[in-house]
Amino acid sequence: MRYLLSAFAALLLGSAVSAQTGCLPGVPATEAVTVTPVEKNTGIVVRKVSFLRSNNIVLVGNLFLPAGFDASKRYPAVLSVHPAGSVKEQSAGLYAFRLAECGFVTLAFDAAYAGESGGTPHYSEAPYERVEDIRYAVDYLVTLPFVDESRIGALGICAGGGYVIATAPTDRRIRAVAGVSAADIGAANRESWLRGRTVDEQIALLEEVSAQRTQEARGAELMKVYMCPEPTDGTAPSFREGYDYYRTARAWHPRADNYYLRRSQATKMAFSAVENIYLLTQPVLLVVGGKADSDWQTDRFYRALPGTDKEVFVVEESSHIGLYDRPEYVARAVAKLAAFFARTLAPVR
Repeated sequence: MRYLLSAFAALLLGSAVSAQTGCLPGVPATEAVTVTPVEKNTGIVVRKVSFLRSNNIVLVGNLFLPAGFDASKRYPAVLSVHPAGSVKEQSAGLYAFRLAECGFVTLAFDAAYAGESGGTPHYSEAPYERVEDIRYAVDYLVTLPFVDESRIGALGICAGGGYVIATAPTDRRIRAVAGVSAADIGAANRESWLRGRTVDEQIALLEEVSAQRTQEARGAELMKVYMCPEPTDGTAPSFREGYDYYRTARAWHPRADNYYLRRSQATKMAFSAVENIYLLTQPVLLVVGGKADSDWQTDRFYRALPGTDKEVFVVEESSHIGLYDRPEYVARAVAKLAAFFARTLAPVR
């Protein structure tokens, strides 16, 4: 409840300030907008904004305005959608900041049930609601007078990439789609991250989750588990490095303690990012690490995409998680993404 109340207060305050300034929405961002160090005095303006989605859930985001921002102009805009178990200040915020440096208005926001956004119970990873979040984020962008509604793109990182790919086929306001280390959270949870989980094993897992939910319905405390538990000998490389990223000083954030509700295992396994991909005819760019153990996900997306304007860009030396924050890899990814969005979101003449 405290998340909802604080977010709603920010929404009201943001509306008042916007009315006073006449051009800038929200309020000034007063805390670090990315856990990964970025340069100061770049001219990027960051505003803390809030917007309402379905079920009376308030979503909270950081809106990045490029250097030399002129509210009388109309800019291309890019959503930056965070991975599962993440918040806007982590990889999504870093990419939003870097793309703002390239001249785009960008928005990184906390999904429902995460970070500063509302929704209960917190720690839920609800894939179809993540899709709903993206639709409402686009709704928010089209209300901004300085955003060109015909030039909106979406970028998603890891599961965020899968969520963007799942949204764009039926939300045609998203004109261009990009994924960085993109993953279909449904396939990853059904088959396991490195694949190989049998149907019998999947059913056994769902039986366990269902039994846990029965206990919770009868009054047991909601079970939380780590997205990236402490590594063992059998831990997949992405989750080994994910532990380092999310649960150490590398990228830890006080609103992202890496938990998710155990019951979310069922909602994740019920999801498919490619169910409607036959309708995704917008341009698509998939950025993947050459050493990523998730490359099968990129290949799966690419093969399923029906359009011809699709590309895979490989950052050869990077792992899956390396593209989240390692400067040399992020720089190459951002350069490619900026060129992609500049081309696909160019003004129609």
